[in-house]
Amino acid sequence: MNLPIINTITAYIKSQSRNKVIFHSQAISVLESVNIGLRISESIYNFREPGRIAMRFSSELNDMLNASTFYHDVFGRYLSIENVGILFEPDLKLDFTRLLDNYSQNNVLFVKWEGEVDVDNIYFLTKERGIKLNIKNLSHIAI
Repeated sequence: MNLPIINTITAYIKSQSRNKVIFHSQAISVLESVNIGLRISESIYNFREPGRIAMRFSSELNDMLNASTFYHDVFGRYLSIENVGILFEPDLKLDFTRLLDNYSQNNVLFVKWEGEVDVDNIYFLTKERGIKLNIKNLSHIAI
């Protein structure tokens, strides 16, 4: 990772804000990242009661994310997630914006984002045909 990006991230982390969300399109090699799609699909595969999938999923996801915070000498305590597309499955009934809010208050939250980002919104996968989420109330940067 190059020095200007590290400096941008560091300056942002030091700022006073309720949330610290960093959207990035390229992998950040110095971070340990959780592959949400892989881990959740493995968990869901073993569910025995399909009618209760949303409740079980929520519990599994929270346990996984809480166990996946790490410490970096420059960035401090962080959570890094990637391959988040499964979180938009309607049957899982997840509020993705709330997830970002919850996990970025006490940690720096790195999100490898497969979509577009503008000032107030993120789009999974494209602006034209993707899912639009309003994030204007979340402090964030895109690198």
